[in-house]
Amino acid sequence: MATILVIDDDLDLQQMLRLMLQRGGYKVVTTGDGPDGLIKAKTLKPDMSIVDVMMPGMNGYQVVRKMREDPELAGMAILILTARAQPVDREAAIAAQADDYMPKPFAPNELLAKVNELMANRAIAQGPAKKAVAVFSLRGGVGTTSIAVNLALAYHGKGQPTCLVDLKPGPGHVALQLRLNAKINWIDWANGNEATNDSIFKALTKHDSGLEVMGAPIVPPINLPPLDRVTTMLMALQGKYARVVIDLPAQWTPLTLTALTAIDIVWLVLAPEVGSLQSTVGALRAMKAAKIPDEKIELIANQTMLKAGLALPAMEKALGHGFKGHLPYDEIQSAALGQGAPLMISQPDSPLAAAIKALV
Repeated sequence: MATILVIDDDLDLQQMLRLMLQRGGYKVVTTGDGPDGLIKAKTLKPDMSIVDVMMPGMNGYQVVRKMREDPELAGMAILILTARAQPVDREAAIAAQADDYMPKPFAPNELLAKVNELMANRAIAQGPAKKAVAVFSLRGGVGTTSIAVNLALAYHGKGQPTCLVDLKPGPGHVALQLRLNAKINWIDWANGNEATNDSIFKALTKHDSGLEVMGAPIVPPINLPPLDRVTTMLMALQGKYARVVIDLPAQWTPLTLTALTAIDIVWLVLAPEVGSLQSTVGALRAMKAAKIPDEKIELIANQTMLKAGLALPAMEKALGHGFKGHLPYDEIQSAALGQGAPLMISQPDSPLAAAIKALV
Protein backbone atom coordinates (compact mmCIF):
# COMPACT_ATOMS: atom_id res chain seq x y z
CA MET A 1 0.00 0.00 0.00
CA ALA A 2 1.42 3.37 -1.03
CA THR A 3 1.90 5.99 1.70
CA ILE A 4 0.91 9.65 1.33
CA LEU A 5 2.09 12.37 3.70
CA VAL A 6 -0.30 15.32 4.11
CA ILE A 7 1.23 18.56 5.44
CA ASP A 8 -1.50 21.14 6.14
CA ASP A 9 -2.27 23.23 9.23
CA ASP A 10 -6.05 23.09 8.52
CA LEU A 11 -7.20 20.20 10.74
CA ASP A 12 -10.58 19.90 9.00
CA LEU A 13 -8.88 19.61 5.61
CA GLN A 14 -6.40 17.10 7.07
CA GLN A 15 -9.27 14.88 8.17
CA MET A 16 -11.09 15.20 4.86
CA LEU A 17 -7.94 14.29 2.91
CA ARG A 18 -7.24 11.35 5.22
CA LEU A 19 -10.71 9.85 4.69
CA MET A 20 -10.72 10.49 0.95
CA LEU A 21 -7.25 9.03 0.36
CA GLN A 22 -7.88 6.02 2.59
CA ARG A 23 -11.00 5.25 0.55
CA GLY A 24 -8.78 5.50 -2.51
CA GLY A 25 -6.55 2.74 -1.13
CA TYR A 26 -3.71 4.81 0.35
CA LYS A 27 -2.09 4.83 3.77
CA VAL A 28 -2.14 8.41 5.09
CA VAL A 29 0.09 10.25 7.58
CA THR A 30 -0.73 13.84 8.53
CA THR A 31 0.94 16.82 10.19
CA GLY A 32 0.19 20.52 10.40
CA ASP A 33 3.77 21.71 10.63
CA GLY A 34 6.39 22.09 7.88
CA PRO A 35 9.50 21.10 9.89
CA ASP A 36 7.65 18.13 11.39
CA GLY A 37 6.58 17.16 7.87
CA LEU A 38 10.22 17.11 6.79
CA ILE A 39 11.10 14.85 9.73
CA LYS A 40 8.22 12.50 8.90
CA ALA A 41 9.18 12.47 5.22
CA LYS A 42 12.80 11.64 6.10
CA THR A 43 11.73 8.87 8.47
CA LEU A 44 8.83 7.32 6.53
CA LYS A 45 9.98 7.99 2.94
CA PRO A 46 6.39 8.22 1.65
CA ASP A 47 5.49 7.66 -1.96
CA MET A 48 3.87 11.08 -2.18
CA SER A 49 3.46 14.32 -0.19
CA ILE A 50 0.55 16.75 -0.40
CA VAL A 51 1.74 20.13 0.89
CA ASP A 52 -0.27 23.27 1.63
CA VAL A 53 1.34 26.59 0.74
CA MET A 54 0.11 28.86 3.54
CA MET A 55 1.46 27.51 6.82
CA PRO A 56 3.00 29.36 9.78
CA GLY A 57 6.78 29.36 10.08
CA MET A 58 7.87 27.40 7.01
CA ASN A 59 5.61 27.74 3.97
CA GLY A 60 4.87 24.95 1.52
CA TYR A 61 7.35 26.09 -1.12
CA GLN A 62 10.16 26.01 1.43
CA VAL A 63 9.12 22.53 2.54
CA VAL A 64 9.12 21.23 -1.02
CA ARG A 65 12.55 22.72 -1.77
CA LYS A 66 13.98 21.03 1.33
CA MET A 67 12.46 17.72 0.23
CA ARG A 68 14.00 17.99 -3.21
CA GLU A 69 17.42 18.67 -1.70
CA ASP A 70 17.36 15.27 -0.02
CA PRO A 71 18.42 12.47 -2.45
CA GLU A 72 16.33 9.97 -0.48
CA LEU A 73 13.19 12.04 -1.12
CA ALA A 74 13.95 13.37 -4.60
CA GLY A 75 11.87 10.67 -6.34
CA MET A 76 8.78 11.26 -4.20
CA ALA A 77 5.72 12.70 -5.95
CA ILE A 78 4.70 16.11 -4.57
CA LEU A 79 1.39 17.94 -4.99
CA ILE A 80 1.07 21.52 -3.72
CA LEU A 81 -2.28 22.89 -2.52
CA THR A 82 -2.84 26.63 -2.84
CA ALA A 83 -5.75 28.97 -2.17
CA ARG A 84 -4.88 30.88 -5.35
CA ALA A 85 -5.20 29.76 -8.96
CA GLN A 86 -3.21 32.33 -10.91
CA PRO A 87 -0.53 31.28 -13.48
CA VAL A 88 2.14 32.73 -11.18
CA ASP A 89 1.08 30.26 -8.46
CA ARG A 90 1.57 27.29 -10.75
CA GLU A 91 4.94 28.70 -11.80
CA ALA A 92 5.94 29.05 -8.14
CA ALA A 93 4.96 25.43 -7.47
CA ILE A 94 6.96 24.16 -10.43
CA ALA A 95 9.92 26.39 -9.49
CA ALA A 96 9.91 24.71 -6.07
CA GLN A 97 10.12 21.40 -8.00
CA ALA A 98 6.66 20.13 -7.09
CA ASP A 99 5.14 17.76 -9.65
CA ASP A 100 1.86 19.68 -9.84
CA TYR A 101 -0.43 21.99 -7.92
CA MET A 102 -4.16 22.16 -7.20
CA PRO A 103 -6.10 25.29 -6.23
CA LYS A 104 -8.57 25.29 -3.34
CA PRO A 105 -11.42 24.59 -3.09
CA PHE A 106 -11.49 21.31 -4.99
CA ALA A 107 -13.88 18.41 -5.40
CA PRO A 108 -12.69 15.24 -3.62
CA ASN A 109 -12.93 13.17 -6.81
CA GLU A 110 -10.79 15.73 -8.67
CA LEU A 111 -8.03 15.60 -6.08
CA LEU A 112 -8.10 11.80 -5.93
CA ALA A 113 -7.82 11.67 -9.72
CA LYS A 114 -4.81 14.00 -9.57
CA VAL A 115 -3.20 11.87 -6.85
CA ASN A 116 -3.72 8.70 -8.90
CA GLU A 117 -2.23 10.40 -11.96
CA LEU A 118 0.88 11.57 -10.10
CA MET A 119 1.37 8.16 -8.50
CA ALA A 120 1.14 6.50 -11.93
CA ASN A 121 3.67 8.99 -13.33
CA ARG A 122 5.96 8.29 -10.37
CA ALA A 123 5.86 4.56 -11.11
CA ILE A 124 6.84 5.25 -14.72
CA ALA A 125 9.61 7.65 -13.67
CA GLN A 126 11.16 5.07 -11.37
CA GLY A 127 11.69 3.03 -14.50
CA PRO A 128 12.41 -0.65 -14.99
CA ALA A 129 14.94 -2.71 -13.08
CA LYS A 130 17.64 -1.68 -15.57
CA LYS A 131 18.86 1.37 -13.71
CA ALA A 132 22.69 1.47 -13.95
CA VAL A 133 24.23 2.49 -17.28
CA ALA A 134 27.96 2.46 -18.03
CA VAL A 135 29.26 4.54 -20.95
CA PHE A 136 32.31 2.89 -22.49
CA SER A 137 34.67 2.85 -25.46
CA LEU A 138 38.14 1.46 -26.04
CA ARG A 139 38.76 4.41 -28.34
CA GLY A 140 39.53 7.76 -26.73
CA GLY A 141 38.03 10.95 -28.12
CA VAL A 142 34.62 9.57 -29.06
CA GLY A 143 32.76 11.64 -26.47
CA THR A 144 31.99 9.11 -23.73
CA THR A 145 32.33 11.64 -20.90
CA SER A 146 30.09 14.21 -22.61
CA ILE A 147 27.51 11.51 -23.25
CA ALA A 148 27.66 10.28 -19.65
CA VAL A 149 27.23 13.82 -18.28
CA ASN A 150 24.29 14.65 -20.54
CA LEU A 151 22.69 11.24 -20.04
CA ALA A 152 22.81 11.64 -16.25
CA LEU A 153 21.33 15.15 -16.49
CA ALA A 154 18.57 13.84 -18.79
CA TYR A 155 17.62 11.13 -16.30
CA HIS A 156 17.69 13.57 -13.40
CA GLY A 157 15.63 16.08 -15.36
CA LYS A 158 12.86 13.48 -15.72
CA GLY A 159 12.47 13.29 -11.96
CA GLN A 160 14.68 10.22 -11.55
CA PRO A 161 17.23 10.91 -8.77
CA THR A 162 20.56 10.19 -10.46
CA CYS A 163 24.18 9.73 -9.46
CA LEU A 164 26.99 10.17 -11.99
CA VAL A 165 30.21 8.25 -11.30
CA ASP A 166 33.49 9.16 -13.01
CA LEU A 167 35.28 5.81 -12.66
CA LYS A 168 38.42 6.94 -14.45
CA PRO A 169 41.51 6.23 -12.33
CA GLY A 170 42.63 9.66 -13.47
CA PRO A 171 42.49 12.13 -14.89
CA GLY A 172 38.71 12.30 -15.00
CA HIS A 173 36.80 15.11 -16.73
CA VAL A 174 33.24 14.78 -15.43
CA ALA A 175 33.81 17.38 -12.71
CA LEU A 176 35.48 19.65 -15.26
CA GLN A 177 32.50 19.50 -17.62
CA LEU A 178 30.16 20.34 -14.73
CA ARG A 179 32.50 22.96 -13.20
CA LEU A 180 32.53 21.07 -9.91
CA ASN A 181 35.21 21.05 -7.25
CA ALA A 182 34.99 17.48 -5.95
CA LYS A 183 36.86 17.52 -2.65
CA ILE A 184 36.68 13.72 -2.37
CA ASN A 185 37.02 11.39 -5.36
CA TRP A 186 36.28 7.69 -5.62
CA ILE A 187 39.94 6.75 -5.14
CA ASP A 188 40.06 8.79 -1.90
CA TRP A 189 36.90 7.08 -0.68
CA ALA A 190 38.01 3.54 -1.61
CA ASN A 191 41.40 4.04 0.07
CA GLY A 192 39.83 5.40 3.25
CA ASN A 193 39.62 3.51 6.50
CA GLU A 194 35.84 3.84 6.64
CA ALA A 195 34.67 2.76 3.20
CA THR A 196 31.06 2.38 4.35
CA ASN A 197 27.74 3.15 2.67
CA ASP A 198 27.31 6.34 4.70
CA SER A 199 30.78 7.50 3.74
CA ILE A 200 29.99 6.84 0.08
CA PHE A 201 27.07 9.26 0.15
CA LYS A 202 29.11 11.87 2.05
CA ALA A 203 31.79 11.68 -0.65
CA LEU A 204 29.37 12.81 -3.36
CA THR A 205 29.37 16.35 -4.74
CA LYS A 206 26.05 17.96 -5.67
CA HIS A 207 25.70 19.91 -8.90
CA ASP A 208 23.38 22.93 -9.10
CA SER A 209 20.90 20.78 -11.03
CA GLY A 210 20.61 18.39 -8.07
CA LEU A 211 22.64 15.70 -9.82
CA GLU A 212 24.98 13.88 -7.41
CA VAL A 213 28.52 13.21 -8.64
CA MET A 214 31.31 10.88 -7.56
CA GLY A 215 34.40 12.45 -9.07
CA ALA A 216 37.67 11.00 -10.29
CA PRO A 217 41.20 12.10 -9.31
CA ILE A 218 43.21 14.51 -11.41
CA VAL A 219 46.44 12.62 -10.68
CA PRO A 220 46.31 8.85 -11.28
CA PRO A 221 47.24 6.73 -8.25
CA ILE A 222 50.23 4.38 -8.35
CA ASN A 223 48.02 1.50 -7.22
CA LEU A 224 44.26 1.09 -7.52
CA PRO A 225 42.14 0.34 -4.43
CA PRO A 226 40.72 -3.18 -3.91
CA LEU A 227 38.11 -3.92 -6.57
CA ASP A 228 35.61 -5.20 -4.02
CA ARG A 229 35.30 -1.62 -2.81
CA VAL A 230 34.32 -0.55 -6.33
CA THR A 231 31.56 -3.18 -6.28
CA THR A 232 30.45 -2.00 -2.82
CA MET A 233 30.26 1.59 -4.03
CA LEU A 234 28.26 0.80 -7.17
CA MET A 235 25.83 -1.48 -5.32
CA ALA A 236 25.23 1.14 -2.62
CA LEU A 237 24.54 3.85 -5.19
CA GLN A 238 22.16 1.60 -7.11
CA GLY A 239 20.31 0.95 -3.88
CA LYS A 240 19.74 4.65 -3.25
CA TYR A 241 19.34 6.29 -6.66
CA ALA A 242 16.78 5.65 -9.37
CA ARG A 243 19.59 5.85 -11.95
CA VAL A 244 23.37 5.51 -11.81
CA VAL A 245 25.47 6.56 -14.82
CA ILE A 246 29.14 5.50 -14.94
CA ASP A 247 31.83 7.01 -17.15
CA LEU A 248 34.30 4.15 -17.66
CA PRO A 249 38.00 4.42 -18.57
CA ALA A 250 38.93 3.72 -22.19
CA GLN A 251 40.85 0.62 -21.18
CA TRP A 252 40.11 -3.07 -20.74
CA THR A 253 41.25 -3.68 -17.18
CA PRO A 254 39.99 -5.52 -14.08
CA LEU A 255 38.44 -2.19 -13.00
CA THR A 256 36.44 -2.00 -16.24
CA LEU A 257 35.32 -5.60 -15.97
CA THR A 258 34.28 -5.14 -12.32
CA ALA A 259 32.04 -2.21 -13.28
CA LEU A 260 30.56 -4.00 -16.30
CA THR A 261 29.63 -6.93 -14.08
CA ALA A 262 27.85 -4.65 -11.59
CA ILE A 263 25.71 -2.63 -14.03
CA ASP A 264 22.59 -3.32 -16.10
CA ILE A 265 23.41 -1.73 -19.46
CA VAL A 266 26.58 -0.62 -21.22
CA TRP A 267 26.41 2.08 -23.85
CA LEU A 268 29.27 1.08 -26.12
CA VAL A 269 30.14 4.30 -27.97
CA LEU A 270 31.89 4.61 -31.30
CA ALA A 271 32.47 7.36 -33.83
CA PRO A 272 31.93 6.73 -37.55
CA GLU A 273 35.62 6.25 -38.39
CA VAL A 274 37.88 3.24 -38.97
CA GLY A 275 39.92 3.42 -35.75
CA SER A 276 36.80 3.58 -33.61
CA LEU A 277 35.22 0.72 -35.53
CA GLN A 278 38.29 -1.45 -34.94
CA SER A 279 38.32 -0.62 -31.22
CA THR A 280 34.64 -1.50 -30.96
CA VAL A 281 35.24 -4.88 -32.59
CA GLY A 282 37.87 -5.49 -29.92
CA ALA A 283 35.54 -4.35 -27.13
CA LEU A 284 32.74 -6.64 -28.29
CA ARG A 285 35.10 -9.62 -28.44
CA ALA A 286 36.49 -8.84 -24.99
CA MET A 287 33.00 -8.60 -23.50
CA LYS A 288 31.98 -11.86 -25.15
CA ALA A 289 35.06 -13.59 -23.71
CA ALA A 290 34.20 -12.14 -20.30
CA LYS A 291 30.65 -13.51 -20.67
CA ILE A 292 29.01 -10.09 -20.56
CA PRO A 293 25.48 -10.86 -21.84
CA ASP A 294 24.79 -9.48 -25.30
CA GLU A 295 21.48 -8.03 -24.11
CA LYS A 296 23.45 -5.73 -21.82
CA ILE A 297 25.23 -4.09 -24.75
CA GLU A 298 23.72 -1.13 -26.61
CA LEU A 299 25.75 0.42 -29.43
CA ILE A 300 25.67 4.21 -29.63
CA ALA A 301 27.05 5.98 -32.70
CA ASN A 302 28.32 9.44 -31.76
CA GLN A 303 29.12 11.64 -34.73
CA THR A 304 31.99 13.73 -33.43
CA MET A 305 32.85 15.25 -36.81
CA LEU A 306 30.77 17.24 -39.31
CA LYS A 307 30.94 14.54 -41.98
CA ALA A 308 30.85 10.87 -41.05
CA GLY A 309 33.71 8.78 -42.39
CA LEU A 310 31.66 5.57 -42.33
CA ALA A 311 27.97 4.93 -42.92
CA LEU A 312 25.96 3.39 -40.08
CA PRO A 313 24.69 0.41 -42.13
CA ALA A 314 28.28 -0.46 -43.08
CA MET A 315 29.34 -0.31 -39.41
CA GLU A 316 26.41 -2.46 -38.32
CA LYS A 317 27.34 -5.05 -40.92
CA ALA A 318 30.99 -5.07 -39.85
CA LEU A 319 30.07 -5.37 -36.17
CA GLY A 320 27.21 -7.81 -36.56
CA HIS A 321 25.30 -5.66 -34.10
CA GLY A 322 22.57 -3.06 -34.56
CA PHE A 323 22.70 0.43 -33.08
CA LYS A 324 20.56 1.50 -30.15
CA GLY A 325 20.93 5.14 -31.13
CA HIS A 326 22.72 7.71 -33.24
CA LEU A 327 23.85 11.00 -31.71
CA PRO A 328 24.24 13.72 -34.36
CA TYR A 329 27.12 16.15 -34.75
CA ASP A 330 26.39 19.28 -32.74
CA GLU A 331 28.50 22.33 -33.57
CA ILE A 332 27.81 24.02 -30.21
CA GLN A 333 29.08 21.06 -28.21
CA SER A 334 32.68 22.28 -28.09
CA ALA A 335 31.59 25.68 -26.75
CA ALA A 336 29.49 23.97 -24.08
CA LEU A 337 32.51 21.94 -22.96
CA GLY A 338 34.66 25.04 -22.71
CA GLN A 339 32.07 26.89 -20.65
CA GLY A 340 31.25 24.07 -18.25
CA ALA A 341 27.62 24.24 -19.40
CA PRO A 342 26.42 20.81 -20.62
CA LEU A 343 23.96 21.04 -23.48
CA MET A 344 21.27 19.22 -21.49
CA ILE A 345 21.12 22.33 -19.28
CA SER A 346 22.31 25.22 -21.45
CA GLN A 347 20.76 24.14 -24.78
CA PRO A 348 18.24 21.34 -24.06
CA ASP A 349 16.76 21.58 -27.57
CA SER A 350 20.10 21.25 -29.35
CA PRO A 351 20.50 18.22 -31.63
CA LEU A 352 22.74 16.26 -29.24
CA ALA A 353 20.65 16.94 -26.13
CA ALA A 354 17.41 16.17 -27.97
CA ALA A 355 18.81 12.86 -29.25
CA ILE A 356 19.89 11.78 -25.75
CA LYS A 357 16.50 12.75 -24.30
CA ALA A 358 14.81 10.68 -26.99
CA LEU A 359 16.90 7.65 -26.04
CA VAL A 360 16.10 8.18 -22.36
